[in-house]
Amino acid sequence: MSIPDKIIKEIDMLSEEERQKVLDKIKEKYMSKDVILLSKNYAWWDNEEDDIYNEQ
Repeated sequence: MSIPDKIIKEIDMLSEEERQKVLDKIKEKYMSKDVILLSKNYAWWDNEEDDIYNEQ
């Protein structure tokens, strides 16, 4: 098993809260600040309850 596979396996075993802490640290350390800001700007788009384009 490769090192990335081991890391993913370990992350999968964490609780949701712990996983979010790890992901936040990864974002902070390795991702461009512009990417983080962009993803937060569009977070509202994923709200299915308020999706006016979702025809059922």
